[in-house]
Formats: sequence, structure tokens, C-alpha cells
Amino acid sequence: MTSTSVVRLVMSREIRQRLRSKAFAVSTAVLCIGVLGAGVLTRVLSDDGSPTKYQVAVVGELPDGFADVVAQTAKALDIEVRLQPAVQRQVADRRVRDDAVDAAIDVGAADLVSRNDPADELAAVIDNAWRVTQSRQAAADAGLDDSQIDEILSPSPLGSSVLEADNERDDGVGNLVGTTAAILLFIAINAFGGLVLTGVVEEKSSGVVEVLLAHVRAHQLLAGKVFGIGVIAMAQMSATIAAGLISLRISGRSIPLDVWIGLPTTVFWFLLGFMLYSTLFALAGSFVSRQEDAQSASAPISMVFTIGYLAVFALGTNPTSTVTRIVSVLPPFAPLLMPLRMSVGAASIIEIVVAAIGLIAATFGMLRLAGSVYGRTLLHRGSRLRWKQALRMRS
Repeated sequence: MTSTSVVRLVMSREIRQRLRSKAFAVSTAVLCIGVLGAGVLTRVLSDDGSPTKYQVAVVGELPDGFADVVAQTAKALDIEVRLQPAVQRQVADRRVRDDAVDAAIDVGAADLVSRNDPADELAAVIDNAWRVTQSRQAAADAGLDDSQIDEILSPSPLGSSVLEADNERDDGVGNLVGTTAAILLFIAINAFGGLVLTGVVEEKSSGVVEVLLAHVRAHQLLAGKVFGIGVIAMAQMSATIAAGLISLRISGRSIPLDVWIGLPTTVFWFLLGFMLYSTLFALAGSFVSRQEDAQSASAPISMVFTIGYLAVFALGTNPTSTVTRIVSVLPPFAPLLMPLRMSVGAASIIEIVVAAIGLIAATFGMLRLAGSVYGRTLLHRGSRLRWKQALRMRS
């Protein structure tokens, strides 16, 4: 058999063994139901049944029928828009700055005035009413040819002036999604990495590994075990991410585009992070002969991973800082920090590529390093090996 065939054989063995476990099915169902439930709960709590109300000041005389079109369009969007007369533009600007009104319309200047970017639904209602009434007025003035009619029915859109530019992004949803993704990644990598760890120790303590090594090479056994459990882990994570996307849609919240991009790519970061850490967990498991010593052998790995998890909360509040940008591209921390930065739109293409290449290179290098010592440490009996001792046993 070729090396690839042997790895696939070991993979299929691991996949079949894990799929038979009821714990896998139950944990996957609980995660998906919990994520979907969060979306439903958000939708229920945010829906109070009353339409959103907007106050709009008006400078000048509105075209005939403008108020009627506003009322009809607002009703279709389940909002309420109230038009209030204002004496002059300066008065309207002051009322907008003081938050006395949500926006103002300067009829003479054909301008919609707002303090920050106006709500999408309000801007749509005002702009639609403006277009409709302008078209009606122009069509009523005279008989026109086809080109003139087309020009009237497609007038220039209503302009927009922001009196106080809002330079700060509202990353509340992105931060929430990114942090939740980091928590799920931390739990999943710990859980499935723990399966790799305990599986290696179990095979070693029972003597099964000696039988396996008589038929396959150590690096093939390592790769098959890591890839096999990785397939199961990725299936669970993919199901959870799919539930998360559905949950976001159910929630009724306005979701930034960055979230729709960042959340699905979490599967990619999870896969690479799992490969890196599970290889280390497998190597740590080969150092001991008893389950009681497994946790102490994997303590350095767990400590580094936990530091990366805590960095999400320490650095995630300022995803554009220099420290956060540097830490997020380092292989041990990229799987946890990069999904959050992508969800809030703080990660550049170059940073994403550098982090991905670094993580892939680190994973490949770790597989090579682990494969060179795995066979020797697996056959070691007696006291627990230290990391320095194990690295000296490279073949």
C-alpha cells in the first residue's frame, strides 16, 4: 500500500470509531440548537411590536403629494415618519445636531441632512418620495417625448449631508460574532485535541500501538489519527457555523458584510488550528504510559492555547492596534484572533494571507517534527518523557 492509502485507512478507522459515539451526536445537536436558540431569542426580545418613529424637519415647501408618498412607503416598511416644518436651514441644522429630529429635508437644495449616517429605512423612504413627486411634477408640466419622460422617471437621487462625520465603526455585532467564534474554537479544539491525546495514551498503555506500528509507520499513524479526528471535528464545526449563519438571519439584526465573510472562514482557521494543536497533543500523549499523566504532559500546549484564548478578550476590544495585528498573525494565536478581526473588518488582505501562510507552515513543520520522534516516544515505557528528552530522540 502507498503511504497515502495507509493514512486514509487509519483515518477511516478513526472516523468510524468517533461516529459511533453518542457523545458526538449529542454535543453537535446541543451546539446547533443553542446557536439557533440565540437567534430566536434575539428576535423575540428585539421585537416589541411597535413601529420605529422618525422625526424629520422640512425647510421650504414640499412638492405636492410628498407627505402621502412618505406615509405609504413608511407603512410598507413598518415605520412612522413625521414631517415638521422648519423656518430656515440653520434652524433645521441645529435641531439635527441637538437630536431634536432624526433628519431634515432642505427642499431648495434637494438635500437630506443628518447628524450621522441616516437609518437606511428612513433614507429610502425620503428618497423614494422625492423621486416620485419630482417625476409627477415634471410630467404634469408639459407634454414630453420619450427621452424626456425617461429622464423624469429616473431623476438624480436625493443628496445626503452629514454634519458630524461618524469615524468610529459600530462593531458590536462583529465583536459578538467574532468572540463567540473564538469561544467555540477554543472549546472544539480542546475537546477534539483531548480525544487525540487520550486516544494515543490509550493505545500506548494497552499495547495496541505496538501491533499498529508493525504494519504502518509512525508518521502515517500520526497523520491518520490527526486527519481522521479532524474530519469529525470539522463536520461538527461546519454544522455549528451553518447554524450560526441561520441564527444571524433569524435574529433580524443588521449584520455587516464582514461578518458574513468572517464567520464561514472560521472553519478554515479551525481546521488549521486543530491540525497544529492536535499534532502537539498527539506528541504529548506519546510521552506517557498512563492516562493520569496525560494532562501534565500536555500542560505546556494547553497553557499556550489558553493564552491565545485570553488574548481574544484582552486585545479584541481594539482589533486595529499594532499589538493585536502582530499577535493575530502568529501561528499559535491566529486561529482564535483572526476570525474576530475579520468579523469586524479590521484585518487587511495582507494580514490574513500572512497569518494563513504562517499557520500552514507551522502546521506542516510540526507534522514533520512530530513524525520524526513519534515512533520512538510511542515505544518508550516507564517514567514520563520531558519535551527536551523527546526532541533529542528525533530519527
